Amino acid sequence: MTTQQRPGFLISRLAYLFRLRIEQVLAENDSELSSEESALLMVLVESGKPLRRGEFAEIMLRDKTTITRQLDGLVAKGLVKRQKDPQDGRAVLISPTAKGRRQIERLLPPFRQLRESLKDGLTMEEWKIAMKAMHQMKDNLIAMEKTAD
Repeated sequence: MTTQQRPGFLISRLAYLFRLRIEQVLAENDSELSSEESALLMVLVESGKPLRRGEFAEIMLRDKTTITRQLDGLVAKGLVKRQKDPQDGRAVLISPTAKGRRQIERLLPPFRQLRESLKDGLTMEEWKIAMKAMHQMKDNLIAMEKTAD
């Protein structure tokens, strides 16, 4: 098996190339967001509800400190806001501002086009299998982490 055929190498290259294309879309659309910030804001807007920092960390597979730092940047840019959770005074809910929603709504069409370009040359069945395989690999790696704890 050559280096280029190894799963880790291929997954790493795919992630790298996808991030490059995301950064290209952001630059072409004069966005002030980094690729990580755009992912956080996209998750928040698409969730349709305020999220806690821990929920972000779980969805994004990042530690809470990293998520806090990234959210601080989004707050400073006026794209998200924090508010106390009415059901738990110790918790904070994060929601997009109107400016944050507009930013994502403007980026959705080119992001959708980018996602669709991933399917080029694949049948719908091949795409479904690829998605299922990637989810299973992610779940396998998460399960390894949990058994190590």
